[in-house]
Amino acid sequence: MVKISLIITTFNRPQMLVRAVESAQRAGQSIEVIVVDDASTDETAGVCRALQGIKYVRACRNQGVAGARNLGLLESAGDYIAFLDDDDLRLPGSLDHQLALLEAAPDAGFVASAVLLADQHSVPTGEVSIPRSPGGDVFWDALGLNLFLLPASVLVRKSCFFEVGLFNQRTPGIDDWDMWTRIAEVRPVVVDDLPVSIYRHATPQSGQGSSALARHLLSAVKHQKQLLNLPRVKESPAHLRRAVRSKTKRRVADTLCWQAAEQLPRGAFRFAAAGVLTALRLCPLRALRPTHFKVLWRSAAARLQKRVHSARETHTG
Repeated sequence: MVKISLIITTFNRPQMLVRAVESAQRAGQSIEVIVVDDASTDETAGVCRALQGIKYVRACRNQGVAGARNLGLLESAGDYIAFLDDDDLRLPGSLDHQLALLEAAPDAGFVASAVLLADQHSVPTGEVSIPRSPGGDVFWDALGLNLFLLPASVLVRKSCFFEVGLFNQRTPGIDDWDMWTRIAEVRPVVVDDLPVSIYRHATPQSGQGSSALARHLLSAVKHQKQLLNLPRVKESPAHLRRAVRSKTKRRVADTLCWQAAEQLPRGAFRFAAAGVLTALRLCPLRALRPTHFKVLWRSAAARLQKRVHSARETHTG
């Protein structure tokens, strides 16, 4: 009997899909692996037909990640749902581990675990991303973008989707955050610090959906206005709603400025500029803090020094 349905959405990345499927099949015992081909235009369909032990679903037109996940949900047979992007990997036995945690907490909506960060070749860098929360009631942290949860780190009770609905296709890039927030409004959450997956960390040049950080965070801030209409928020004092909104904008501005400073020495000028401009748009006073300018200046100076050193080496060579 299938207990867990693991949904892998894919679009035009067959070279990565096989490893993702193999890792999913090693992640638990009573699982089904559902591969949703989001109307790929390359050899993905042929690769999927050659894979053993999967349920293959092909969309007749491109749905986006949220729509593809919804297709997988409608095809799922398990009482628990997991998600995996086609360029990420599940660790062996990780679903069995999370299932035990969730079955021990019958009121919880999902369990969120740590993930190992990896480079563009899926080689772990030694960094671990751990949810910064003791668990339980995480709603306000999730709503305020103060709880970073990756889809590959989560195992969800399927009944939650009957309670809060499917993924929102109108929120590309942030549909997972929207979902975790809606579930956290009505259910407690189990947080676990044991890594369960390997996440291919996005870079400004990698072309992953999460590479467009400024656009996604701006979308999140805009979409938060709708989430502020959730029943639990509307029942709260007005000053609390204003505080959540204000803190979110400051948090996003800080994140964008620090990420810009980190990527600027690596030549990611467009990424850095988009981050700083978005920060200024959302929270001008926060973005204009002297600390941010000092860090950005040091980053720009380091980039300039690197280019000068490279030019000298080329000239002397």
